[in-house]
Amino acid sequence: MLKDETKQTFHITDKSLAQSGALAVQDAANSFRDMSTLLTTASGVALANFIESGDASYLQALDKINEQAKASKENFVELYSHVNQARKNI
Repeated sequence: MLKDETKQTFHITDKSLAQSGALAVQDAANSFRDMSTLLTTASGVALANFIESGDASYLQALDKINEQAKASKENFVELYSHVNQARKNI
């Protein structure tokens, strides 16, 4: 009887951990998508301002926006990798 209860507890725990990991990845994906939308909009504004004014500082802003996009992607990949590795270790 105790052995069956222990197996059931482990099964519930595994499901709970898998669900938590899936929710973390889903939340990170939503954040990544939102950040991408924000950065795309900022890029469009910076490019439009550069075309209008010819001010090279807008090109520097584009570089910073690209750096932020890269960092955002790296954070998402890192989180996904950690969740995936944790799932494999269960």
